Amino acid sequence: MQRIVAVFLMVALVGCSGVPRNPVDIDDLENVGIRGIEGARYWGDTAPINYGELLAEVEAQRRASGLLGNYSTLSLSGGGEDGAFAAGILTAWSEAGTRPEFLSVTGVSTGALAAPFAFLGPDYDDELRRLYGGLPPESIFEKRALTGILSNASALSSGPLERLIAEYVTPEFLAKIAAEHRRGRRLIVQSTSLDAQRPVNWDLGAIAASGAPNSVEVFRNALLASASIPVVFPPVLIEVETPAGQRDELHVDGGVVSQAFFFLGWREGAGLSGRPTLYFIRNGSGSPEPRTTSASIPAIAMRSIATLTKAQGTNDLLVGYKLANAAGGTYKATWIGDDFTTERPNQRFDRQYMQALFEYGYRRFKHGGLWSNQPPLIEDLENVEIARR
Repeated sequence: MQRIVAVFLMVALVGCSGVPRNPVDIDDLENVGIRGIEGARYWGDTAPINYGELLAEVEAQRRASGLLGNYSTLSLSGGGEDGAFAAGILTAWSEAGTRPEFLSVTGVSTGALAAPFAFLGPDYDDELRRLYGGLPPESIFEKRALTGILSNASALSSGPLERLIAEYVTPEFLAKIAAEHRRGRRLIVQSTSLDAQRPVNWDLGAIAASGAPNSVEVFRNALLASASIPVVFPPVLIEVETPAGQRDELHVDGGVVSQAFFFLGWREGAGLSGRPTLYFIRNGSGSPEPRTTSASIPAIAMRSIATLTKAQGTNDLLVGYKLANAAGGTYKATWIGDDFTTERPNQRFDRQYMQALFEYGYRRFKHGGLWSNQPPLIEDLENVEIARR
């Protein structure tokens, strides 16, 4: 990690990049689309103009497939190797035979990588176990020579991750996603458009169901972009159609904007029939993790980034709670507790660490008491209020 921070500082000082671009004109950022795939994406910080039509389509598909009534949604947060926590929970949940068929699954960063498997159900639990503890770090990234860092705008190469995504995301895989999309279920992941400084939500089900020749490529790129941690991994250039012709957008990890987002099929004045239950797995701790910080530039930068990410995750837990209440639904969230004591190694995506966290999530579900009906911030405030009485 110190190497990554050093690279970040070096890039900032040098101020150059070797990634060639044909960027979208700033005036056209609101007028982009994906060739041949209608509804492939929309901004994540505002409801689409045709949101009512989208909900009506979901409702009609639900009715045709017999999915009407109360429903469950799942949100998987970012967290890098901490995604093993969600993988362990989902596996134990399948074994218990109580795991819902989620109407929607949303994911950011590592949560985006897990989301398609969570969406397709228990048959893909073995893939989750493999991704989160069954692979060596070199299956996720490759270190770059110092001479290649600036020209590629990243400390590590995401080539292995790109090949891993391609191994799973095949035309046959998309056909399964498309079939579920047509039943009224939704699979959505988030990346960040650096040009627009806005989150982009990718409707992977719509992409899969489009049958477009480029659907596999777009699906893969959306997953890779959502998981491309800035500076650690290179950004992903995504080709888009604009009034000026074909251009590209620069996308990175969706966690730059938020660690999670939610699709409850609801907004004020409109919504799906039935009441939602929001399940939110936060792949991170819900409380501060005090430790002495060295007064060096790399240590300060590392600690500041970790603190920012933690604050985002805490805020997302609160946002989900408010959305579930506004929709008249039920809120069920979980996060890594203070009882997980395995020390985080310096190596990213360390197998032993991920295996330990997978087993922790697995045991937490098996032992019961996993879900909280309030985010940690509200729980802490209530505890303070009780203490004052």
